[in-house]
Amino acid sequence: MEKEVAKKLISVCESLTQMLEEALKRYPHLTEESIKEAEALKKEVERHASELTGYLVSKSSTEERGRDWGKPFLAIASNFDRIGFNIDGVLDRLKRMVHEDIYFSDRGIREVSDVARETIDLLKNLPDLITTQNRLLAEQIKEKGKALFRTIDIFSEEHEQRLIEGVCMPKSAPIYLGLLESFKAMTFHVLEISERVVKLKDPSEP
Repeated sequence: MEKEVAKKLISVCESLTQMLEEALKRYPHLTEESIKEAEALKKEVERHASELTGYLVSKSSTEERGRDWGKPFLAIASNFDRIGFNIDGVLDRLKRMVHEDIYFSDRGIREVSDVARETIDLLKNLPDLITTQNRLLAEQIKEKGKALFRTIDIFSEEHEQRLIEGVCMPKSAPIYLGLLESFKAMTFHVLEISERVVKLKDPSEP
């Protein structure tokens, strides 16, 4: 992969990761200020995303590269955009928790924290993968992502059962389940990015 493209992809990834970490830094002890601090990082994400797209479009329009050259990278950029969309979803739900005094049980807090941590860890693997295009690392990301899918499904099913039994508060249920779905969607796009990055590797390279 061209170094300049890799550099710009990594910048987008790292800015998204930073935004997600900032959003969850004080969870479950959230405040309006803590959420605003995370939202302030969105401009940095948008700047890096714009620079990436602009670079890809400009290079694709040259005779040397051809119009198809940038398509795989634009697909990865689109995955990052969807990750950003789901981070916005996380922030919206955290805002509701603050504004409407919504709280989770200790179990709910722990489960959301665990899933968030695993999602952030997956995101943090992408810069190394983009740099090396290492197939073993991509396989590890895939396995961790699949395991996280299973965990999220189990947490969701168990939560719905607790809701039926009257153990969980109906007011908090949409927020809890919505957070899990946002992390699941982010994981899906991480796995797509991983797969696409490896496909870009020259088959002759080890």
